[in-house]
Amino acid sequence: MDEIKKYRAIIVEDERLPMLSLIQKINEYHPDIEIIGTCDSAASASETILKLKPDVLFLDIQLSDNDSLWLLDHLQTGMSELPYVIFTTAYNNPEYIIRAVRFQAVDYLLKPVNIIELAKAIIRMKKKAVRRAETSGTSEHSYSFRTLNSTLIATAMDIAYFEADGNYCKLFTAKYTEESVFERLGDVETKLLPSALFIRAGKSHLINKKYIYKIDAKKQVCHLTSLIGMFYRVPLSAKGIGALLSLLDE
Repeated sequence: MDEIKKYRAIIVEDERLPMLSLIQKINEYHPDIEIIGTCDSAASASETILKLKPDVLFLDIQLSDNDSLWLLDHLQTGMSELPYVIFTTAYNNPEYIIRAVRFQAVDYLLKPVNIIELAKAIIRMKKKAVRRAETSGTSEHSYSFRTLNSTLIATAMDIAYFEADGNYCKLFTAKYTEESVFERLGDVETKLLPSALFIRAGKSHLINKKYIYKIDAKKQVCHLTSLIGMFYRVPLSAKGIGALLSLLDE
């Protein structure tokens, strides 16, 4: 019989009763989630998370000494890959939801946490974990692209997105530069399939899921972050926006 996969979790919550309630629900309904630590402030959480390196964080948005979005920004400087994040909060604040997308949060749960919504969030986390395991190492593979007088060599994480340009396409890098690639977008998509990081967003765009910061369905624009803190604003078709929004439901 296969051994059940265990996920190591840390709960960051500055109120005692919500923390105890969440611990009870996880222990009772999700025995494959092992709680390895609890923290009641951003400062203590930073130290504990960097030391124990959990798989998943249950993270209260508002903490006594700072907010958890500051904490995640801080953790990014000391971790090659953030744990999966499930936010918990007493406030249904659209600003927090938008900012949470930046960290590719698994879910955003209102307190008191409903056991059904908690179960859905944990299922989403496990699906993401499976995909990460399947694609582990593929982002370091190098790809070659034909340019005017040379060949461009790049890994998947060097690339923010591609945009079709007639029979060719443009490559926009994570370092905020642009290259003309003498290959059709469909051929580029086929070449990048092993990375599993790119999604076809309509007929004209191929976007790296890791750099999605905000999806504005009303204005039909996707915002991406670059490695140097700059932003790309990518206008998309309705079909392209739909393809990206489907990511949030996985």
